[in-house]
Amino acid sequence: PVYSSSGAYYFVNGNNIVKGAIRVTDDTKRVDENEFKKHKKSLSLRTIFLSINGTIGNLAFYNNEPLVLGKGAAYMNEKEQHSLEYVYYGLQTKAAMSSLYLEKE
Repeated sequence: PVYSSSGAYYFVNGNNIVKGAIRVTDDTKRVDENEFKKHKKSLSLRTIFLSINGTIGNLAFYNNEPLVLGKGAAYMNEKEQHSLEYVYYGLQTKAAMSSLYLEKE
C-alpha cells in the first residue's frame, strides 16, 4: 500500500503482534482511508492474528484497532460455537507450532 504519515490506519506486520495484542510504535507505518478500503479484511472480536514472517508464531487478539495487515501477519476468524481462548492457547502448543510452522521437534 501507499503509506501516509497522517493516515488513520496502522499497517501491521508480524513484528506488531506481541503477547496477545497488536503493538503499535512510532515506527509503525500508516495508511489513509483509501488504502484501508483497498486492503481491508473482515475482522471482528473473533479474530486471532498470527505472525508468519520474522517473529513467527506470535499471536494476538483483534481489539478493534484501525489497521491493515501486511504480508507478515495472517488472521483467522473463529466461529461463535468455538472458544476463542481455547483456539488461541491451542495454537501455542508445541504440536500446533510444529504443524503450522514446520519446525523440527
